[in-house]
Amino acid sequence: MRRITVLLLVLALGGSISAKEGHGTVVVAYIADSVDHLAGRAVMEEAYRRLEIPVEFRGFRADEALEASNGGKVDAELMRIDGIHLRFTGLEQVPIPINYQQIAAFSKTYRFPILGWHSLRPYKIGIVEGVLFAERGTRGMEVRAAASYTELIEWIHDGEVDVGVMPRISGLVALHDSERADVQEMKGVLETMLSYHYLHRSRADLLPRLSKVLKVMLLDGTTKRLRNEAYAKRLGKRR
Repeated sequence: MRRITVLLLVLALGGSISAKEGHGTVVVAYIADSVDHLAGRAVMEEAYRRLEIPVEFRGFRADEALEASNGGKVDAELMRIDGIHLRFTGLEQVPIPINYQQIAAFSKTYRFPILGWHSLRPYKIGIVEGVLFAERGTRGMEVRAAASYTELIEWIHDGEVDVGVMPRISGLVALHDSERADVQEMKGVLETMLSYHYLHRSRADLLPRLSKVLKVMLLDGTTKRLRNEAYAKRLGKRR
């Protein structure tokens, strides 16, 4: 009887340890200067809540966030464009989109219509370092990388670049906060891109469960609702 009691105690303790290991806090890196993280964060907070997994979000510069998540200094990257795990092999992509971003151009001097990335080729272009869609879209062009969207707005204002490329909402908020009325959004969208959550490969065991819950949230409208609420709340602060 005593042996059975000891065995049950060992199994119980073992189960507790496994549960703790499987449900430890997931630390997620995000781009601190990007307003778009608010929508992704709202979606992923709900996803982890449904899985009963505690989550913590830490803001970084765009390039530093990828360095932290790909290197395993944190457990996940909040959201990035499709397929970055092919380049950053420490990451595993959760295949259900959690947000989408419209990519816009901003300028002080120019007002030509945007007809795709090639429209920018003749100009000095500003992007934010570590923002992969901007690096990819402007490859082969004259490009300078700022540390943040706020700095990029200042570069446009000062004439250091002709055009700045940013997610539309992040650009509009940075522009409003900077009070640089002479910088304006140009007409047209460069690209509309889906965004995905990425796990460091050490937490890849969470991938099937996150995929399942995010699919349910996408199909039942939760993802769209949380996205819209997050942006409305942030943009409301501008008035």
